[in-house]
Amino acid sequence: MIISIEKSEREQRLSRVRSLIKDKGYKALLFAADSYLGKKGSLRYLFDNHLIHRYGYGLVLEEGQYQILPSGLHWCTDRRVPDTIYPKDHEVLEIVRIFNKQNIAEGVVGVIGLNNTMKIEDYDYLKQELPHIQWVDASVAFEEVRSIKSKTEIEGVKEANTIIEAGFDSIIEHIRPGMTEEEAVSVAYSTVHALGARDTLFLTLSSEEPGAVEPIFLNPRPKVIKENDYLIVSLEITGPSGHWVEHSRMFCFGTRDEEMERLARLVARGIEYAEKTMKPGVKVTDIQEELEKMAAEAGTVCGHLTGHGIGMDVIERPFVARQTGTSFIGVEVPGEEDEGLLYLKEGMVISFHPQIMNPDMKKSAYMSDVFVITVDGAQRLSSRNHEVILIKGR
Repeated sequence: MIISIEKSEREQRLSRVRSLIKDKGYKALLFAADSYLGKKGSLRYLFDNHLIHRYGYGLVLEEGQYQILPSGLHWCTDRRVPDTIYPKDHEVLEIVRIFNKQNIAEGVVGVIGLNNTMKIEDYDYLKQELPHIQWVDASVAFEEVRSIKSKTEIEGVKEANTIIEAGFDSIIEHIRPGMTEEEAVSVAYSTVHALGARDTLFLTLSSEEPGAVEPIFLNPRPKVIKENDYLIVSLEITGPSGHWVEHSRMFCFGTRDEEMERLARLVARGIEYAEKTMKPGVKVTDIQEELEKMAAEAGTVCGHLTGHGIGMDVIERPFVARQTGTSFIGVEVPGEEDEGLLYLKEGMVISFHPQIMNPDMKKSAYMSDVFVITVDGAQRLSSRNHEVILIKGR
């Protein structure tokens, strides 16, 4: 079980971050992290801290690095984490003190999470106290760095995938008509956590109508599963190493619906296409375009985000989606800054999950798998097939 990273792995990651500082001409990189799922992976990447509460900062200079956490987290964080400061006043005050001590009063500082994570009052204070520094969002530049996973990281991804499939297996063994969605997936929580999962995000898609699934992701509900219902279950977890994986399949609880099965076959076809196509050098927007073409030819609609990078945050770049001209960092489509992340590279890990819907949005299908991009192509981590899983009542 990979619980903490070795010193050599951490030094390798810091070296890549410092190369980014040098390449961009930054004086430093400041990482803003929050315990919200999807906004804390940078601290795990840099400092091996799986942030479970509140927020924190990471600061990397040409020489020296610091993790700066609220004083209260002294009692609620991993004591293995090196280079950590718990200022008695406020984290942003400590950042200013470090900059003054290092005689950094001008130039450009890249901030990961500036536009979608950092607190406004902290940003305003930094501008006030260090007025000659230009603070720029460096989130996409950092995404380029962490999009390529090391051998150790890929081992962590594979370990997490083994855990999530065990959780899904427990659902298949347990789930029956007459249960609520909450009851049906509850066994997966205990299974994955017993095996070392850290964070979990479980979602379901269903409908009030039998033989249908509306394309809306929700937390498992107290809705009773009935005969002839369809249900999509999506599990997302972090393994012991802090890496996210996703696994989703479809269930039928009685008579198979011809249209639902057709939609499921289209999703399976899309995943099969990705498995054959995703190789180093392939453009991610081309994959999305092909999936949309497949869907249109079948008289259906393809979801906007067919896949994405996945790692220490549940959604990372690159995005398998149509490119737009937006400059907003938090939009889950390739934007103006994503040019360097439009092509697959060896070492990327991709969560691929086509969503195919009827035009009236009454019926839909969705499944997901995790792929590692190797020099020879895409390695799918699951051996589970993509047939709708038939569950009969006891």
